[in-house]
Amino acid sequence: MKFKETLTWILDNDEKRGYPESYQFNIDFVHSLGLKCDCVGWSELDLNGLNADKILSEISSFCKENGYRARGYYDREYTDYESDWYELKISPFKDDTVHGSDEYITDDGKITEVLAIRAYKEKRVSLKNFSASVFVPERFRDVFVRHNINDVVFCWSKDIGRYDAEQYFEMFGNVQIPRIADDSNAKIFDKERMQLLGGYLPRLAEIFSDLRIDLQNCYIESDMPNCNIANASIGSKNEFLIHKKFAELLLKERVISERDIRPALVVKDFLPGFFIKRTEMRIRPKTTDLEKSIFAYEKLKNTYRPSQIISENEALKTLRASKRERKEDFEKTISKSVVADVEKTKYAPIVPYYLVANGGYLSDEYELLPYNEAIQENDLFVKEMCAEELLEGAIFGIVFAKCPDGDRVLLTDSGKVVRYSHEYPDVTEEWSSLAQFIVDALNSM
Repeated sequence: MKFKETLTWILDNDEKRGYPESYQFNIDFVHSLGLKCDCVGWSELDLNGLNADKILSEISSFCKENGYRARGYYDREYTDYESDWYELKISPFKDDTVHGSDEYITDDGKITEVLAIRAYKEKRVSLKNFSASVFVPERFRDVFVRHNINDVVFCWSKDIGRYDAEQYFEMFGNVQIPRIADDSNAKIFDKERMQLLGGYLPRLAEIFSDLRIDLQNCYIESDMPNCNIANASIGSKNEFLIHKKFAELLLKERVISERDIRPALVVKDFLPGFFIKRTEMRIRPKTTDLEKSIFAYEKLKNTYRPSQIISENEALKTLRASKRERKEDFEKTISKSVVADVEKTKYAPIVPYYLVANGGYLSDEYELLPYNEAIQENDLFVKEMCAEELLEGAIFGIVFAKCPDGDRVLLTDSGKVVRYSHEYPDVTEEWSSLAQFIVDALNSM
């Protein structure tokens, strides 16, 4: 079977590790290979690219000649197959969403826990996880209720936030796929297994002293049950697969998007080199406690809670305080001589913030771009959208901030703020206002 191989890598030197000159040494070497990297030297290499062999040889030679070690992460994704099943792709809760847990009794009298959260902290309503637990928003659960689908059960994740927000439920599978094959957090050290897995792994085993391997999960055709959604749970792995017809329903009802699923690798026989393990039902609260949690959810839904509304004055106050604490992270105020010109553009709503700092790092995740850079980034964004013929149905707005992974942050014509993915034309997070975004970004430090 064909597959795509991606290597994310960095060079290590125990004597120099952590020193700025070491980072620059890494960066210079990466650039000499014609690759891009982050501020310490992490770089991504498409192993299916034409220069992959040459680059790996240069990495190997560099390490031998300069006393460095290569370390990284290997990702494999199979590409030439069709499937009647899709894996749900799940992202973690934000760190400040989770706020404790509630204890429940299981059918055999043991105690288990379900997270308590502050749901309003999640700016993109989507499938979430925390450790091995999977959580779904109420719009996802509603489809199961309306269509009387009993392949899973739900326990409400108690919302202790101050503000109104879409609710989340921990999801437990009633139908288990009996076996799953995966990488089981494999490392490069098992070189015999690297030969079985093939691809570039045998070559990487010769060069890398530490390489984490992420292989796509593998399932057996004869194991797949007759249902809408099935679970494959073992230890810290907790996968949910949905049948193609059910995926089409969820997409049609707009409770998931294409980015939330990927075709599951279902084959006649397990692929060589994969670890094969038996799955198990996850511990869950007893049925009466599950019902009590739903009753508590419905009670909360009938209780008034205000929406979170941040004023511009509050946002400016928070920005000023952050600038005082982290002066080195922010630029000077925008020149008053250009303010009048900016106020004639779509960037006018951002002027009050520019008058505090004309750019700066709101957090590790969000950079407020200086006005001139924002204009350039916005022009580039529009050109890219035109080149990829994505303007039809696009969200209209202006780029004013950016993320380390290349995602852009737009102030839309409606006044909302959205994070736009660099990988596909899709919104990944959303804020009700510019002020809301500024405060949320600053508080995520």
